Amino acid sequence: MMAPPAMRRPASAHTLYRALADLGVAPKLDPRRRPNGPKRTDTALLLGVLLAKTELDAALRADPAQEPPRGLTRLLAGYCSAIPSPADETRLRLLSLRLIRSALEATLDDDPSPLSLAAGDSALAAASLIDADRLTRTGAGPAAVRACLETAAQSLNAATSDINARQPARPKTSGRKPSP
Repeated sequence: MMAPPAMRRPASAHTLYRALADLGVAPKLDPRRRPNGPKRTDTALLLGVLLAKTELDAALRADPAQEPPRGLTRLLAGYCSAIPSPADETRLRLLSLRLIRSALEATLDDDPSPLSLAAGDSALAAASLIDADRLTRTGAGPAAVRACLETAAQSLNAATSDINARQPARPKTSGRKPSP
């Protein structure tokens, strides 16, 4: 099954709102401010709601921890049939955005653990590396690529600090072997 050509055409705010209404998750619109329905400026918010609904539904239907992974193969097959080719710049932006969302989700708790912080920092580092790769492939200037690489390094350093904060302190030794 191939993805329809419409996958390359961004959905309008009205189309997104109708889809969200059909799924039962459309946000309430103030009829005084939005008498004709959603505006173009609402598109990013509506995409975020649709993205959350889609990913939550996927998490309920596909469990990678099960052997064999229940629903995961078909979920990934459907996903792969719709994404752009591996060399496509849009696919790299998609990957970076997904990693940034993952970084946010890893640290949403009121008091995230050092390991959650390390996971978030690691996801940000990966996003920055993907951005550096995308910018390199598209011929961006060295300053833009360098900025992404510096951000990746800072994120990796933060992740290492978070991991070290989680590790138990090592007992101090005198450097001599203990006597029998």
